[in-house]
Amino acid sequence: MFRIAIIEDDKLDREIYKRCLEHAAAFQFTIAEAGSAAEGIELARNWKPDCILLDFNLPDMDGLEVMLQLRSLDERLPCAIVMLTACGGTELAVNAMKRGAMDYLPKGQVSAEVLAQTILNAIERFHISRHVEEQKASLESTVQQCQSLLGAIPQMVWMANAEGRVEYANGRWFEYTGRGMEEGGMVGSDLLHPEDRERTLSAWAQAAETGSEFEIEHRLRRASDGAFRWHLVRAIPFRDSSGRITRWLGTCTEIESHKQAEAVKLQKEKLQSIGRLAAGIAHEFNNLLVVVLGGASHAMESLPPSHEARELLKDVVQAGERAAELTRKLLAYAGKGNMYMEPTDLNEVVRDACNSLRNSFPNSIQLKIVAERDLPPVATDYGQMRQAVVDLLTNALEAIREGTGGTILVRTTRTELKEGAVPPVRPGNYVVLEVLDTGCGMSEETQKKIFDPFFSTKFTGRGLGLAAVDGYIRSSGGGVQVESEPGRGTRFRILLPAMQYVDPPGVFTMANGRAREQEG
Repeated sequence: MFRIAIIEDDKLDREIYKRCLEHAAAFQFTIAEAGSAAEGIELARNWKPDCILLDFNLPDMDGLEVMLQLRSLDERLPCAIVMLTACGGTELAVNAMKRGAMDYLPKGQVSAEVLAQTILNAIERFHISRHVEEQKASLESTVQQCQSLLGAIPQMVWMANAEGRVEYANGRWFEYTGRGMEEGGMVGSDLLHPEDRERTLSAWAQAAETGSEFEIEHRLRRASDGAFRWHLVRAIPFRDSSGRITRWLGTCTEIESHKQAEAVKLQKEKLQSIGRLAAGIAHEFNNLLVVVLGGASHAMESLPPSHEARELLKDVVQAGERAAELTRKLLAYAGKGNMYMEPTDLNEVVRDACNSLRNSFPNSIQLKIVAERDLPPVATDYGQMRQAVVDLLTNALEAIREGTGGTILVRTTRTELKEGAVPPVRPGNYVVLEVLDTGCGMSEETQKKIFDPFFSTKFTGRGLGLAAVDGYIRSSGGGVQVESEPGRGTRFRILLPAMQYVDPPGVFTMANGRAREQEG
């Protein structure tokens, strides 16, 4: 049984409508009536009908105004409305339907069958409309929740069409790439590191062809600083009813710290392995040198000054001394060298090393020294540290092509490292030595090898200078960093733990917590 409210100022018309509904044998209606708009609005709010038969021409307000008054706080009509009028055409019908009426009926067309069916159709359309609105509101709420969820996810989330063009991305994606959606581009675009582009495109093409999940680790450029950082990228395909791929949903998870930790671990294992081998070779070689140098020196002392063999023995001794220097560098690389650690002024070491090489610099190369005053001392072997500076200067000198000219800058300063800033160097206060040159620079592949023993980019050379520097600095609790690009020079950065005086006098404390005693 349906509840029908009749809002009509003409009593005769109300009676006609009631008679029509009472004679609709197939349906049962409960009827209430009101003679004015105000009474009708009150009736609708209290009685809660299923449908309202609403006269357009009421004495206190027209039917469109009544509909406006009937709308609740959520801007929805309480029930189905059928607009009735003795006059009016298509324009009135359109306006009524726009305001939310389910149907429009001229009074001259009212009959028992037509009126009852019109009401039933209006009620059905109203319930369908209300269900659609609820589903739409639920969908909008779900979309908002999904957008909030995607915005809170720390990964970049994106959706691409079947061809791989990005059509949606969350805020993390925009923040990292610095791009708007209109310039989203294709998966595998110029955001990729050049070395990763070919294999990424190949993997994407294979996934698209087979319809399998896409997964790869590659480097993506960060907009804020232009740095390429490692990401794990995964994407799954969505298909239509025919099995054809229509879109891809993917995520990009940054794994830079994992990659760095993995690289540090591998580098540490490699250094330990090579270090043990280098130390063993150096010790054995050193034992042989003792015999060679001792025998050659003894033979020279046994021969008269004019003997022709003395020059040959002198060459043997000099070659042996150079070989002994080689073993010292091998031991320094392995961290097994004999070192006398004492508080040392790094600026003094730098001046000494630079002065010893200044005369060997051609006029086309300028050597500059920028030393920060009042640096804290560092615990180091003066001779080993001086040799490390010499090796770095020699490397910088050789990096500047002959005849081209350039500048070598040696700079000292201090810094404080946070946890994980320069793996595996411990956090704390450090004294920094930088050697910068305007030479030919190095590729990323070359930078991975420069600290390996016997690696050299030069036709001649032992390839132990930088390896020895790295080994010595590591054994001193510090670290070595290198930044370079082909054609843009190189910067070596040496980090050594700073020391500070504490009570009692004569005791130095390292920034990382270790202490060494110096005679007062």
